[in-house]
Amino acid sequence: MKKTRPQCGLIIENADGEILLQLRDDKPDLEYPNCWGTFGGQVEEGETPQEALRREIKEELDYNVENPELYRVYLFDGYDIYMFRTINKKITLDAFDVREGQRAEFFSREAVTRIPCAFNCLEIVEDYFRHF
Repeated sequence: MKKTRPQCGLIIENADGEILLQLRDDKPDLEYPNCWGTFGGQVEEGETPQEALRREIKEELDYNVENPELYRVYLFDGYDIYMFRTINKKITLDAFDVREGQRAEFFSREAVTRIPCAFNCLEIVEDYFRHF
């Protein structure tokens, strides 16, 4: 198994306790096309996971993440995933300009179990809801 650079992801929770996910593009050359996942990406050389997270969220959502909380580091397929969370009780979909993927949507814990999830998204989301 090839070791890759660490990844970072963000859980944004709204006032209803729902979390924001991204519907990935529906392209045949993309892993997990047309599936839901967290926003985030690869930690580049010289970046901290928090710096990478802020960069990725700005690129993907045109959103500035303030004070993201690192809550867990997962090991998945040989690489580390640094998961951060932020809670914004006033946030709505209007706060985001989705620049990567098809769209963003908030999901309840139950709703996530009924959608096609990319990578290890379902496991991360279930773990999140168990702990928060």
